[in-house]
Amino acid sequence: MTDSACSIGYSDKITGWDTQIGALYLSVYGEKKPTEAESLTRLMKSPALYGVIAQKGGSLAGFILLLASPDSSDILEICVHPDMRLSGIGKGLLEAGLFQARQRRQNRIILEVAEDNLAAQTLYHRAGFKQISRRPNYYLRGTTHIDALVMEKQLSGSSKTSP
Repeated sequence: MTDSACSIGYSDKITGWDTQIGALYLSVYGEKKPTEAESLTRLMKSPALYGVIAQKGGSLAGFILLLASPDSSDILEICVHPDMRLSGIGKGLLEAGLFQARQRRQNRIILEVAEDNLAAQTLYHRAGFKQISRRPNYYLRGTTHIDALVMEKQLSGSSKTSP
């Protein structure tokens, strides 16, 4: 799938992108340690993990990674290259991730977002996510603790039962 307006290509073939995903993760989250990026890329070997990458000119522009359980998926990470933000890539990745979840017949998607990340919250609200709880002091940036908002989206047409 390609977004012709931005020349962005989307692919659900995330295998082989481990190194680039780890590097992008660290460039987006400067406070993260390389071991955290390594843990994320190791998790990519799990059959329960799926996702989408966005490419521009053959380079990684962003990614979304989801972890499936029997009836729901958790968005583990959605990252967009800092130079490519506000170009619709995050929205495209989220839509592609939701499409994949529906294809896997997931009933809902769950995610956590920092309470000070208003851009991401806006993206999720517009996509139909609702806040269901809060995790106090979930994130640590430097010496500052930030709450996580737990959000959920029910996926219609994804029921595992037959009519």
